[in-house]
Parts: sequence; C-alpha cells; structure tokens
Amino acid sequence: MLVAVVVALTSRDAHAQASPRVAPGARVYSDIDRLAGAGLIDTIGYGARPFSQREIVRLLNEARRNLDRNARARAWAEAVVDADLARYAPHDLRAIDAARVEVSSMDSPYRVVPPDSNGAIAATINPLVSNRGGRPLAIGTTTNLETEQSAAIGPHLALSISPRFTELIGHHGGRAGQLRVQSGSANLLFGNFTIDIGRDYALFSQAPTGGLLLSENAPPLDMVRVGTDRPAGLPWLLRYLGPLQATLLVADLGTLNQIHEHSKLIGYHVEAHPHRFFEFGVEVIDEMGGNGAPPASFGDRIADAFPVIDVAFRPNSDFLFSNKLAGVDFHFRAPSLAGLDMYAEGVVDDFDTRRFHSTIFQDGGGIAGISLSCIAECGRFGVRAEYHQTGIRYYTHTDFPSGIQENGIILGDPLGPRGLGGYLTIDAEPSRFGTMALTGAYEVRSGNRYGAIVGDASDNGFQFVQIEHHPGEHRARAMATWTPTSRSTRTTIRATLGVEHVTNFAFVNGRNRTNALAQLGYEWRP
Repeated sequence: MLVAVVVALTSRDAHAQASPRVAPGARVYSDIDRLAGAGLIDTIGYGARPFSQREIVRLLNEARRNLDRNARARAWAEAVVDADLARYAPHDLRAIDAARVEVSSMDSPYRVVPPDSNGAIAATINPLVSNRGGRPLAIGTTTNLETEQSAAIGPHLALSISPRFTELIGHHGGRAGQLRVQSGSANLLFGNFTIDIGRDYALFSQAPTGGLLLSENAPPLDMVRVGTDRPAGLPWLLRYLGPLQATLLVADLGTLNQIHEHSKLIGYHVEAHPHRFFEFGVEVIDEMGGNGAPPASFGDRIADAFPVIDVAFRPNSDFLFSNKLAGVDFHFRAPSLAGLDMYAEGVVDDFDTRRFHSTIFQDGGGIAGISLSCIAECGRFGVRAEYHQTGIRYYTHTDFPSGIQENGIILGDPLGPRGLGGYLTIDAEPSRFGTMALTGAYEVRSGNRYGAIVGDASDNGFQFVQIEHHPGEHRARAMATWTPTSRSTRTTIRATLGVEHVTNFAFVNGRNRTNALAQLGYEWRP
C-alpha cells in the first residue's frame, strides 16, 4: 500500500476520471496483448489485472500514436484500436452498458481434490468449466443472463454493477435458479491512486488468464483494493526501476465451504518496468483469520504478509496461523522477433531456507509461456504455448482445510495441486470470418497421497513422504471458439465446442471417460 501511495502521489495526472474495471475475458485484453507484442505499447503492467476503462483507453491511444512503428501491424492495428476506443472511450450515461446471454450443454462430472495429512481444499476439479470467473455450469443445460451497468459520479467516483441470473437443468431433470451480483463496486480515483470497494475480479500473473495465486478461474471477491491505476515513475534513484505499479487487496472469503467463516485473503502485487520491453514483479496471497481460526497479534499478521521477514529474521521458525503463497514473475517482449513474448511465474508454498530443494521443487510451482503474434500479418495470426506445474500441497492447508478457494472454486490455477499441464493455442483473425481459436491441452494430476516427517519440534529435518500410491489422472482436451462478428458491430456472437478424454478419472485405474461442452453466446452493446 505504501508503494502504491508513493507512486500515485509522485506521478502527474491532471485529467483523472474514475472509471469501472473491464472484466477479464473481454476481447479487448487479447487485442492489447497483440498490440504490445507488435511493439505499439511501451508501458503496460501485465502482472495485475483487470484494468480500468481509463487505463484501457490510455493503452489504446498509445498504440494509435505508435502505428508508424510497425508497418506490418498497421492495417490490423488501426482498425482494432478504432473499434475498441469506440467501445471503451467515455460516453454519455446509458441505461445499460451490455447484455449477454449464454446457453451451455455439458457432460463432464466434477470431482473433489483428495485430502492427505498435508492438508485439504474444499474445491472441485473440472477443466472444461475453468476460467469462467466463478460462473457455474450444470451437468446438463445452463442458461446464463448477465448485464453490465455503470455510471461516473463526478471526476473521482464511478459505480458499476453486473447482475447475473443462471438457470441450471441437470441431465436427470433437476432444476435450479440462481440470482447473484456477479460483480459490483465503487471505484474512487485521486490522481493515479485508486480505491475499489465491493465485489470485483482480481488476477495476478503475466499469463493472460492469470496465474498461480489469482486467476480468471476465481469468482469476483468481496474486497477493498488500493493501488495505482497505471504504472508511474518514482523520483531520485528509484527512477532507475522505471515505472512502478502496485496493487493491494483485502478480501472476505465468505461462509460457503469455509471451515473458518469470513476468513480474510490479503494479496498484493508490485511490479517494475526498468525497460519498456521488460517487467518483473513480486506477489503474495495470505489467508488468515475467520471464526475459530488460530489467533495471532496484529504485528504478527503484518509480519506474516512479508516473506522477507520469515527468510531474513525468522529462519528457524514459521507462523502457523495462516496459509501463504509467495512468488515472482517477469515478462519480456521482443517485437522485432515475430512479436515474441516470453513470461514466467514461480510461486512457493511455505518457503523454508532449511530445505531449499524441496521448497522449490516440491512445495513450489511455476508457469512459463511464450507467444508469437507477428508470424504472418501482425495481429491476424498468433501462437501461444504454456507449461504449468503445481506443488504437492498447493492451495491446501491443515489449519485452513477449506483451502485457497471461494464457493468451491480454486482462486489460483484450475490445474489444482500436484499437477502438470501443457497448453497450445492457435488463433487467427481472417478479414471475413471473424476470429477463431483452437486450444489443445494435456494435463496430468498425481493421485498419490503424501505426509511429512520432521526431526524435532522446530520442524528441522522436514521432508515429504509418500503414504499412498494411486494412478495419475490424465486429461487430453481440445477446445475451439469461433466469433464470427466484427468488433465494430454492437452485437457479438460466440460459439465454443470442447472435448476431453480422461484416463483414470478420480485416480481409479481403468476408469476412463469422454467429456464434452458446447456453448453459444450472444452479447449486445447499445
């Protein structure tokens, strides 16, 4: 929070206008990623999303000013920037910003994450429904209706709300309805310092769908968030770090599936941009408190949120009243090399200098990705490959056995604990056929159960031991998405088809099945 305040107060911003945030999954995010990959955007903070509409407009205007940098990108980029600015630039008050309806049919069972003596998590695994911002899907037919409304109240306050109605019809005839505020918040802006109060999305990572701590899989969180609206430089010697961006949030995880009701999630991400094509950051999430949770002093809770204190000043002990994950990330761009983007994230659970190897390779996890957006004409054809790995006790805990989840949905990587995944996405934007994307995935989740042994009461000699062996669950998946409509139209149509083959489902040898998902969505913007 201190970094955010200092950056905000030392930056110059004479035309501040508060605006709501643009929900993850909006088409404009992939557009901005492509524009940055083509070298048309210099200062962009990938590490913490979603962006405000104000920041979206700033990035698009920067790309417009730099169109002459890349002749191969100009034809595509100019049309994209114009269409996106028409959608997100400030406008007169409207009764509704957008309305969308989605109909889905799915045959893919959910399964629990098996607990062991290292901890548990009250969440389910079903990759076909991942990265949906917590929106539910039935094993059957689901109809989802959602609208967006927002209003600017003077220069410093913007309000937004997105109600959602979902009807779920199971294969065997069961029917349920759900009316929920999907997101709704007040956004306050003072210069470059922003405060969000309400229910909103939060993503940490350099990957487009978020990362190991907070991803697009998570539902919007009830929280207070402070930070900088855009990257800005610090004075004196700190200017050599380049523009900095900081985000801090405190969220209430509610009561559903929570062993300690109303436990709090503290999270922050701070990133620096020492070069216009390079960004690095640090990130932490820390679950603590709630009804019946282990007690702690206020000072210990503050200290627990800063891993450097554990490493530097408490090397032979650990706080036991929280569930914490911490990591680093970076992003490197080389527009001249076919729009090359390289990024990575590494996160550990319970870092312990006494067992460096197991901390990194058993308690740790990572995401590494590479994309090319200028293979042919810049922006019209792209390839992205990612590798994901999660540790033995990721998102699980003994004192917080409900784990890092809300409403049964993992807040981080939907891969879950003890997993490996490889992903390849090819997308194209032919001039007459809209946009098309094909994603292939292969995931392996270990079915083994682990325990731990220690040498003494101070946890010296800690090591993981396997206590049960079960076959691994393998999932091979393909998903195709087609959006035939143009960005410049008020309506958007999207069709998705996904098929997945699962071997050893729920870690039972020989229990194989094929899952499927079909979706058709329609969006209207006045």
